[in-house]
Amino acid sequence: MHALDGFVRAVDRLNRVAGTFGAAMIPAAVALCAAVALLRYGAAFGRVWMQELYVVLAGVSFLILLARVHGEDGHVRVDIFWRRWSERRRALVDLAGNLLFVLPWTFVLIWSSWGFVRLSWSVLEPSAQAGGLPGLFLVKSVIPLAAFLLLLQALAGVARALLRLIGRPDPLGPAGVTP
Repeated sequence: MHALDGFVRAVDRLNRVAGTFGAAMIPAAVALCAAVALLRYGAAFGRVWMQELYVVLAGVSFLILLARVHGEDGHVRVDIFWRRWSERRRALVDLAGNLLFVLPWTFVLIWSSWGFVRLSWSVLEPSAQAGGLPGLFLVKSVIPLAAFLLLLQALAGVARALLRLIGRPDPLGPAGVTP
């Protein structure tokens, strides 16, 4: 059981670091978007790569934050039921949700994006727009990376649910956050 505890904590740390990186992109995207608008309408100056960059920052932040949000139970729940359920029932729902929905979806996403990303890398794909970002292949690489982080987080969620079902305390504490 110590191995499961360690796995849960390691995945939590990894996704905290990734989540911090993803969250830092949000203000950068907002600032760049505002700068693009000000430059375009205030100074009649614009660059395609600047416009693409704030869209990429927003998209990459969303993808990178998927696993962190899942790990913190930040996704949508029907709280009118969840609050009333016992800890055992919550653990069963978490276990079933991860096994039946999250894990299969991450496998499909990794599998289906792999060829797409591999092809992009093989030609070092740039933006389709003249003057756009040169490294679109790097951006596309975030898709399977984000799916892998979510896969790890779902496996950690399965481990957490199993530990709770056998009466062990949650390795991340009652709030689901590493102490």
